Amino acid sequence: MAPTSVWRLLALLALAGPALAQRAEHYSLHVRPDIEAQRLQVQARLQISGVPPGSRELLVAAPGLQLSHAELDGQDLPLRHSEAGWHVQLPAGVGPGLTLALRYQAPAAEGLVFGPNYVYTAYQSCNWLPCVGRLLERATLHVQFALPPGWLSVASDAERPYPLYVLGFAAGRFKEASETASGRTLRYLGAVDDEAGLRARFASTPAMLAFFEAKAGLPLPHAEYTQLLVPGGVAQEVSRHAVIGKAMLDPILETPEEDWVIAHELAHQWWGNLITCADWNEFWLNEGITSFMTAAWKQQRWGEAAYQRELELAARRWERAKAAGFDKPLSWPGDYPSLGLKRAIHYSKGMLFMHALRQELGEAAFWQGLRRYTQANAGHSVRAADLQEAMEGAAGMNLQRLFERWVY
Repeated sequence: MAPTSVWRLLALLALAGPALAQRAEHYSLHVRPDIEAQRLQVQARLQISGVPPGSRELLVAAPGLQLSHAELDGQDLPLRHSEAGWHVQLPAGVGPGLTLALRYQAPAAEGLVFGPNYVYTAYQSCNWLPCVGRLLERATLHVQFALPPGWLSVASDAERPYPLYVLGFAAGRFKEASETASGRTLRYLGAVDDEAGLRARFASTPAMLAFFEAKAGLPLPHAEYTQLLVPGGVAQEVSRHAVIGKAMLDPILETPEEDWVIAHELAHQWWGNLITCADWNEFWLNEGITSFMTAAWKQQRWGEAAYQRELELAARRWERAKAAGFDKPLSWPGDYPSLGLKRAIHYSKGMLFMHALRQELGEAAFWQGLRRYTQANAGHSVRAADLQEAMEGAAGMNLQRLFERWVY
């Protein structure tokens, strides 16, 4: 995940204020991209639950959207805009569940990227999705596109709920290559490069898939996984696909072992998407575990020296945080003075903690514990205690002191 996206998303979360009881459980979108105007024309239907009795207002926490119409059961609803988003005035007697229809435009913004013949989303979901509820709450998304002839698309799964911040889609006049591995379709789309180039850049994906499935004890959550190659240096996991910048994969053509970004975003399909942190202070459960699994892949594929190099890089980043006087427990709930320090803890220290667990438990118990954790929590949100419980169950030992030293 791109680090700047993390920082700005947390700022947006703070802007939205306290979590409301109501949330959207399903978003159904009809999306028409306007490439020339760099905006989306969207008709949406939201299935909303948890509306408290007597509620007369619902917050769509997406202030950057241009809402033009809201409707409930054929009745037009008044709209009011504020810094927090759009306030939809509800009639008396609604709830606790309702289906809200919206019409809006989503202009280009962070997380909604337009190119000359494509559009894709990356992380900042509420810049294109009419978010109702907390970003960490799960919902399903169905996207129907109105596209020019010859355009291809990919979107999040309508069948499985995911946190709002990993929902997304892409559409464009892409080049395409595909193959089958582990009973799954691996699809490679390119806003840049040709079919041969896509195959060359993503050549390690089938072996990575087999490795992660074995370590997770679960198959890839979807029948199809798409990787989209775009200009620039983006690296972003989305449920069912990943968006990766060409600059991130250029080195792989000369040095195949520089495949970390492919591994990192694929690993997120289990750790970060399928299993998600329950609160932002537990974000290391997304990024620390995924960073460790990337290193473990490199160990398996490229040898022990590659694994040790990943550990050394993480240790240097953590040391810089300590030198700055800002070494915090992994689940520390406070604010970070910079993105670099936050990343040093959640990504790098989190990765090193997983390595420490591996050393403490030994190979068999550690990997059994990771499988327990993954299988028990698939489709759910987690806290550090869930990882501790799984590892203790596999090892048959109390790990409280180790977790207190690193996590709490």
